Amino acid sequence: MEDNFSGLIFQEKNSTDLGLWVQYPLNLVHPVADLDPTHIKGRNGDFVQDNNSYQNVTETFTCIATKPTGVSQFDYERMIVDWLAPPLTDRKYQWLQFEYDQGYAFSAVQKDPINFQWDTDDTSSAIVTIPFYCEPFQYRVNGIDYISLPNSGTVRNEEAQIAIPNWHFVATGNFALNVNGKPYEFDNMEGEFWLNGDTGDTYDKDNKLYNDQTKFPNLEVPILPPGENTISITTESGATITKAEYMPRWRRLI
Repeated sequence: MEDNFSGLIFQEKNSTDLGLWVQYPLNLVHPVADLDPTHIKGRNGDFVQDNNSYQNVTETFTCIATKPTGVSQFDYERMIVDWLAPPLTDRKYQWLQFEYDQGYAFSAVQKDPINFQWDTDDTSSAIVTIPFYCEPFQYRVNGIDYISLPNSGTVRNEEAQIAIPNWHFVATGNFALNVNGKPYEFDNMEGEFWLNGDTGDTYDKDNKLYNDQTKFPNLEVPILPPGENTISITTESGATITKAEYMPRWRRLI
């Protein structure tokens, strides 16, 4: 394949394994800021209320498809549909990686129809457009898996956006996760559990909530602003920490 084509990795499968190559350069859609302007007649310039958020975007990838020999058009389209939307899973954000831009990943869900335009002169070839509904951020790939808490007690956020990590523990008893001098307390814990940075929920593998056993400053989850951050754990007598790790989710605007 020519130099301006690459693979798209979604749901742990590369599009190139299906004979599907993404054409680039990409025409990326960049997010819209949530601003509420108010205009007052007689005054130049609007007042602007910044809601400190951005709207999702739809990124559309144009692909060249080559149907495998012996596979019908209809079976090939079914293969692509099954890759993008397997029938037995809930639709939720998943990591979407473009091989040509290996350092970052989108958080995306495939919700809108894909389109096949088959070549009437070469019935094994098609142009396929695939839209993905994406969060307004791209995430650094070195921050989308769980890793151990830093041994040094410090970690640096190299991006310009605040990171909101997910956390994972195997612990018993009472302990505090200390982030930038703020204690996030977990009381009478027993076993394996997670803290979701988006929802603020603490839960176990069965999705049982333990929010009544946590105490967070201002009821807010830990965040990692740009620059240097400190992370540590303190335990009360008798408590044990078998595992403590986090998914930093370093991010930047698309």
